[in-house]
Amino acid sequence: MKTLAEKHTNAVISPDLLKLLAYNEKMAELGRISAGIVHELNAPLSVITSAAQIILRENGISESVREMVGRIKSESMRLAQLTRGLLAFGKHDEATEETDVNIAIEFILEFLTFEAARRGVTVRRNLDYHLSPVRMDSNLLKQILLNIMMNSLQAMEETGGKLLVETCATTEGNIQLVIADTGPGIPEGAESKIFEPYFTTKKPGEGTGLGLFVTKTLVENMGGRIEVKSRRNKGTAFTVTFVVKEQTEE
Repeated sequence: MKTLAEKHTNAVISPDLLKLLAYNEKMAELGRISAGIVHELNAPLSVITSAAQIILRENGISESVREMVGRIKSESMRLAQLTRGLLAFGKHDEATEETDVNIAIEFILEFLTFEAARRGVTVRRNLDYHLSPVRMDSNLLKQILLNIMMNSLQAMEETGGKLLVETCATTEGNIQLVIADTGPGIPEGAESKIFEPYFTTKKPGEGTGLGLFVTKTLVENMGGRIEVKSRRNKGTAFTVTFVVKEQTEE
């Protein structure tokens, strides 16, 4: 009888699966390297922020110089906040906590600023800041948002367009997120398949076909649901609804 190791050794892996495994390994390694780079950025950013603060305390500085140094301080603090957020986002530990959905959205939109700009995509927010925090894993929520928003941005790769992100409370008191784009829409007959594993409408080599499958799985594991509506040459809208459970007093 063959051992488990021997069975794996003799297993036949298809070329497509081998490419996918190699790609996933490359991205995992890139993620580990990026985490180190992001961590290293914190030290010089702290120095820049501190230096800017010292300069701004000096007397006799012209208004133009004060304005420029103020902008340097503001941008360095923004980058420092982003790097701290990325390090927290990259943690593997599960952490269920009180999560502000709008803050998670703002973080991902800030992270994707360059991606949106280079595609000529205008981002518009319509967020309900009266929503109550929800107990969930904030990193998993960010992963869901990142997957959907990147999918929308990639759909507008060649045409540009608009990305609308909305939050609101439903009549049942649950939280609803809508991410809508003005891209070309989902091809006819594909809308019912986009959440299936390995199904993709992207060009060869541009997608694994797992992004939306993982997204749907994460949403459902968090007790929510995800729906999609699309019209050819009109755009696509993803709606994610999370059930807000009432807190019982002990």
